[in-house]
Amino acid sequence: MFRAARSLLTLAVLACGGTGLGAELPLFLGPALPAAPLNLPACAPPTDPLERAVWGVVTENGQPDLSCDNAFVGYLRTPRSLTTPLDAFEVTASQIANAHSEVLLASMEWQAGPGKPGWTFAQAVATLYGRVRADPAAYPQGMTVRALLGGFPDFQRPDGRTQPLALLGDLLGLGVPMEDARVGWKLSILNYRYFPHSHVKLHVIDGRDLTVAGYNYTDWHLPAAEPGGRSLHDLGLRMTGPVAQNGVAVFDDLWRHSLQLRCPAGVTAAEAEAQCQMAPPDPVTHPAAAREAVPGGHARAFMLYRRPGDDAADRAHLALLGAAQQQIELMQADFGPTLNCWGAYLNPQGCGPDSWPVYMTAVLDALERGVHVRLLTVDYGISAAPNRSGITLLRQELRRRGIEDRFEARYTTFNMHTKALSVDRRMVVVGSMNFHFSSWGTLGLAEAALATDDPAAVQEQETSFETIWKTASRPVPDEWWLKNVTRDLTTQPAAGTADTVTPRPGP
Repeated sequence: MFRAARSLLTLAVLACGGTGLGAELPLFLGPALPAAPLNLPACAPPTDPLERAVWGVVTENGQPDLSCDNAFVGYLRTPRSLTTPLDAFEVTASQIANAHSEVLLASMEWQAGPGKPGWTFAQAVATLYGRVRADPAAYPQGMTVRALLGGFPDFQRPDGRTQPLALLGDLLGLGVPMEDARVGWKLSILNYRYFPHSHVKLHVIDGRDLTVAGYNYTDWHLPAAEPGGRSLHDLGLRMTGPVAQNGVAVFDDLWRHSLQLRCPAGVTAAEAEAQCQMAPPDPVTHPAAAREAVPGGHARAFMLYRRPGDDAADRAHLALLGAAQQQIELMQADFGPTLNCWGAYLNPQGCGPDSWPVYMTAVLDALERGVHVRLLTVDYGISAAPNRSGITLLRQELRRRGIEDRFEARYTTFNMHTKALSVDRRMVVVGSMNFHFSSWGTLGLAEAALATDDPAAVQEQETSFETIWKTASRPVPDEWWLKNVTRDLTTQPAAGTADTVTPRPGP
C-alpha cells in the first residue's frame, strides 16, 4: 500500500508539472558524451539483422563501437531462494569486495541499516577498505568507490539528502571514511539532480565488469519471510568486456548531472546530518586501469541509455522490435498506455492506436508483420489498471484486424519487477526500462538496459520465461465487451473514433 501511494504521489507530481521537491527541470540538456576508453576494440559491423538494428543506433554520430569481444557472466536475481542461494545484492557485494581500482554503482532508491540491501553494500565496501588499508601495494592506483542515487522525490528534505545521508551513515558507522589519502581511498556519494528522476540501476567494477538491472537497493526484493521483504522478483544482466566502458559513460553522464554529498574531513555519523551538504560534483575522473576496454569473449553487447535530451534507448528498443521476424517475449512489470487511458479496459473511447505510446505501436506493428508476441506482466498495485488496459487495447485492435491469435498475455502469480525481452531467440535485453509512458519520450526518466546476442544469455532467459509461462502465471481474461469488436474489412479508422467500441451494459 505504501509503495502504491508513493507511486501515485509521484505520478501526481508528473501530471501537474511539478519539479519534485527541489529537483531541477532538465532544460536544454544535450546528448550524453560518448565513452572514452584508452583503447578501442576492432569491431567489425554486425551482420545479424537484430544486431545491426541496435548497433545502428548505439554507434551513430561517431559513437565508439564497443559491442564486440564481450562475454556473458550470468544473471543476478532477486529474491534469495532455493534456486537463487545468493541474491543480486550478495553477488554484487562479492564483486565490490574483490575490486582492484574502482567501483561505480547507481540505484534509484536506497534503504540503509542492518538487514537492508544497502547494508549489504556498506559491509562490502567496509571489507574492501579493510583490504586496501591492509595491503596498499596491491592497489597501486588506489581505490575509488562512487555510489549514485536516483534523486527520487525526497519527502523529508527538500535538498534530497535523506537517502545519501542514510548510505553515508552506514559506511561511517562501519569505519569507512570518505577519504584516506595514505592508501589512495576515495568515496563519493551523489544524487541525480533533475526531475524526472533517474531510474537507472547498474554497477561497473574496474571498468571491465558491467551489470545492468531492474532492482533497487530496497527490502522489497528480499524474501517475504524477512523484515520488509516482499519477494519481489527482478533481474540483472552481467557482462564483461568493452561494453563495460559504455556503462562507465552512462554513470559519468548521471554523475555530471548530479549533486555530491560533501562533508568536512573526519566527519562522524553523528555529525553528518548537520555538517554534510549537497553541492556540485567533482569533475569526472577514473583510474587509468579502469579506462581500458578489455576483451572478455566473443559476444555482442549493447548499452542502451536514455534521459531527457537523449532518446537513444527509446530508438534502439524500437529498432529491435522493428527487426523482429518470428517472436517477441516480453517479461514486463508494466505494459500500459498513457495516463489518460489507464481506465480503457472499462471504456476505450479516445484510446485508439494513434494515441498509444511508441512501444505499444511497435508491438502492434510486429504483430501485423506476423510476429508472435507473448507477454508476462502483473495485475496488482498501481500497475493493475494500466496493464489491464494496455492488453485490452491491443486485443481490441488485433480483433479488428483479425490477427488476435498472434498475441498472448498472462499475469504472473508472484510479485515481479522485471523488465526484460527477447527477440527471435537471438537477442535478450534486460534493464530498468519499463513499457510505461514515464520511461519514454522527451521528459521520460533516465533509464538503462543491456542487450546481448550471447546464446547462453538468450537461452537462460527463454527458459526462465517458458517456466514461468507454464507454471507460475495465469491467462489474462478478455474483457466481456471485446466480443462486440468485429473485424474491419475496409480501411483503418482514426484513433478514438470508429476503431473503438463503447461497451454496452453487461448482462
